[in-house]
Amino acid sequence: MDIQDIKTKIKGIFDICVDFVIKNRRYFLAGCIFIVMALLLFLGTSPKSGSSKSSTPSSVTKKFKTKNSDELVKLINDYYTAYAAGDTDTLSTIATPVSDQEVSYIQFYSQYIDSFNDIKIFTKQGLNDKSYLVSTEVNVKYTDIETQAPGLDFFYVETNEDGKLYINNTYGSFNQNNNIYEMDAEISDLISVYIRQQDLLDMEADIAKAYDEALASDDSLNVFFSETLPAAHQQWHKDYEEQVAAAEAEAAKKEEEEAAAAEEEAEKQAQEEEEANSYSGTVNSRANVRESADKESDKLGSIDKGTSITIYGEEGDFYKFDYEGKKAYITKDAVTVSSDDSTETTEETSEDESTTGGSLAEGTEVTLTSTVNIRSQMDSSASKVAVAYAGEKVTVVMSYAEGWTKVKYGKKEGYIRTDLLK
Repeated sequence: MDIQDIKTKIKGIFDICVDFVIKNRRYFLAGCIFIVMALLLFLGTSPKSGSSKSSTPSSVTKKFKTKNSDELVKLINDYYTAYAAGDTDTLSTIATPVSDQEVSYIQFYSQYIDSFNDIKIFTKQGLNDKSYLVSTEVNVKYTDIETQAPGLDFFYVETNEDGKLYINNTYGSFNQNNNIYEMDAEISDLISVYIRQQDLLDMEADIAKAYDEALASDDSLNVFFSETLPAAHQQWHKDYEEQVAAAEAEAAKKEEEEAAAAEEEAEKQAQEEEEANSYSGTVNSRANVRESADKESDKLGSIDKGTSITIYGEEGDFYKFDYEGKKAYITKDAVTVSSDDSTETTEETSEDESTTGGSLAEGTEVTLTSTVNIRSQMDSSASKVAVAYAGEKVTVVMSYAEGWTKVKYGKKEGYIRTDLLK
C-alpha cells in the first residue's frame, strides 16, 4: 500500500468520525459539559497554593459513624418528635435559629405528619471535634396514608458554651433554600465538600429508589406528593405572605400612632413651657398683627393702643403673643413690657435678709405646684435655663429680697420667682 492509499484511508476514517460526531453532537456536548463540571469541582476542592489549610478536611472523606453518643441520638429524635407535633417552642430549644417563616411552615407541614420512624443517624466530624455533619435516614408516616415515605435529612450539630449539643439551624434545608440567615463560609465550604462524597451519594441513590418504589406501591402516597401537598404548600405560601403584609401594615399603623402621640405630647409640653415663660405687656401705639415674625408676612389684623397682651416669647424684632385665641406676632417697638415679674425692693434691708430671703433656707427641697420657668438671671425677660413642671422638685440654693430664689434643678441652676415656690 503506497502513501497515497494510506492518506485516502485516513481521510475516509476521519470523515466517518466527523459524520458520527455531527449526527450525535448532543451526546458529545453533554459529555463535554460533564467533563468541564468535573474539572470545576476538582479545581474547586483542591488545595489552594500557599494555603495552610486543605479545603477538604480528612474527616469528611472518612466513613460514616453510625454508633453515636446518647446525647446526639436523643437530640435528633427529640427534634423529629417536636417537628411531628408542630411544637415549635420545644423545637426552638433544640435547633436555633428558627425564623418566623420556618415556624409557620413547620406548623403547616406537621399537620400532615403522624410520625417520623426508623430513624438512622450517620455522622462525620464538622470543623472541630465538637461539631458534627449529620445525615439521617427516616421513614415519614403521613396522616391517613398507609405506606411510609423514605427521606434523607441533614443537620449541622455544634456544642454550645454549656457543653451541650444543639442543631445549628442556619445550615438546615429550610434556611439553605430561603437564605434567611447568613452562613459561615468555612462551614458552607465544608458542607459543599461533604455532599459530594460518594458514600452520601450512594445513600441518596438508595433513598431515591426506595421513595420511587413507595410511590409506585401506594396511589394515596403518590397523589399526596403530586397533588395534595404541592397545592397545600402553594396556599400556605400565599397565606403567609398575606400575614406578613398585614403585620407590616399593623406595625406601620402603630408607629404612626406613636409618632402622632409623641408629637401631640411635644406640642403640649411646648405649650406648657410657653405658658410658664409668658409675661404681660401693653400696646403703646396702634400696631399691625402679623402671621409670622416678618413685616412682610400676612396681616391678621391690628390692635389698639392700651391693649394688654400675654407674651409667649421673642423672635427677632417681634413678640409672640396671643391674638384672638391663636399665636401671632407684633413688633417689639409697639409693646411696653410689664415689670410684674420683677419686684423692686424700696425698703432698706439688712445683708442677712437680702441673702437668706426669709423662710426659704438654703438646702430646702420644694415640690412645685405649677409649671415654672427657671431663668438665667433675676429677670422675667432673661433667658431660660430650664422649665420645671408641677410635681417636680427643686432645691433652694439662696433666696433674695428682690423676690427671686436661686435653685438647683437636676444638674442645672437658675432663678425662680420666690412667690412661685410657696
